[in-house]
Amino acid sequence: MAMASVAGIFGLIIYLFVMMLPIALLVALQVWLCRKNVKLGLILPGISLALSLLLTLSLAAFGAVRGAIVTGGASYVGPNGQEVPAQTGAEERVEVEFHPRTLIVAGVVFLVSNIPTAVFGGIWLHYKGRRDTLEDLKRMQIEDLE
Repeated sequence: MAMASVAGIFGLIIYLFVMMLPIALLVALQVWLCRKNVKLGLILPGISLALSLLLTLSLAAFGAVRGAIVTGGASYVGPNGQEVPAQTGAEERVEVEFHPRTLIVAGVVFLVSNIPTAVFGGIWLHYKGRRDTLEDLKRMQIEDLE
């Protein structure tokens, strides 16, 4: 019994390491990019923001579309996986229903998917503020020498 719990704890440690390693590498990459150049530090926050917008907009778009009727002559796959012939003379119609809960879900997904954007942006702001402070100190030293 004790051996199973030790193996479980060991497995949990390995699992956490595997999950945290990519996150730590991305944070280290962001720090390195910010140290190289302030403009390079905007790459990861921009990519993260674009991916979160893509995820949110696709969720909102596909969540609103409910179903379609195929035009005559063709067939489509029914809900139980069987091929159903289309009705003759049927018109193509896409039903779009937008519920308020879709908007709420899209807002929550947007906020959650922007957590990396906030982290990368915070790192960028820290290094930008540090660089601005150092530049101000250099400027003040040059003015004091004159």
